Amino acid sequence: MPLLWVYIFFYFVITGLITLLTSPAILHDCSFLTNRCWFLLAFTILYFTRQKINSKPLFVTINIILCYALLTLLYKETAQLHIMPTQKMDGILSNIDYSIFGYQPSIKFSQYLSFSAFNELMFAGYFFYYLTPLAVIILNYKLPIEKLQSFGFILIGSFLLYYTLFILFPAAGPQFYFSYPDNYIEAKGIFGKLIKLIQANGEAPTAAFPSSHVGINVIILIWMYQNNRKYFYYQLPFTGILLFSTVYIKAHYVIDVVAGIITAPMILYINHRIYELLKRKKYRGNNYKTSK
Repeated sequence: MPLLWVYIFFYFVITGLITLLTSPAILHDCSFLTNRCWFLLAFTILYFTRQKINSKPLFVTINIILCYALLTLLYKETAQLHIMPTQKMDGILSNIDYSIFGYQPSIKFSQYLSFSAFNELMFAGYFFYYLTPLAVIILNYKLPIEKLQSFGFILIGSFLLYYTLFILFPAAGPQFYFSYPDNYIEAKGIFGKLIKLIQANGEAPTAAFPSSHVGINVIILIWMYQNNRKYFYYQLPFTGILLFSTVYIKAHYVIDVVAGIITAPMILYINHRIYELLKRKKYRGNNYKTSK
């Protein structure tokens, strides 16, 4: 089985310990246990069907896509698991933005540039973030199996590391922190309406700092530049738009975007090192079994 499952189960151990130490009552919440059961079910199905899928790249790709789809369950529960429920960082983050600009960019940006075409462009940039990992997984399908496995591990691991940061340093973001009408932006097109629908059903008021949207996109950019450069340039403009759209639609403060850019290479490096370490241990374990 791909090593990304080791990362997922280790994340479950860490979040379980955090829950036991800070908010044990959450363990009685059905959704907390149900989320883990969904992952366990997916792992079980894939484990017992792995021999029936003849193509190893296809099997690895299915694992990555399934884990990516299930991540939304873990994202939403960061709002329950954060360890400082009454001390979110929004006051600090909004003050940093104000001290730099003299106003709140997450409020003023959409007011200054409110015309429909720009509004829709910003929402479109934010929407394509959700499709980017899936598109890159598919584009990487024909790469050597080792690179495909490495990308899947780094992608899923990066999400999980950002979720851990959300638990440790909760921030709701402008859309939850400010009061109406400062926290509201009208959706003037199809992409705007799609984002509003996604936010209504999947947004968590604790996942602003650092911006995982920006961080994940930068990680993908760096990885693609190093391993699949011909698609790097296609991804570059979408990432550029995303840097602005996260602030425009009031999902993040500017400092969240900066933090996402800064943390991305760090998280990429950490996950790469973890992957290489686990790969060596797996290789030694396989050699030991073979020798016996």
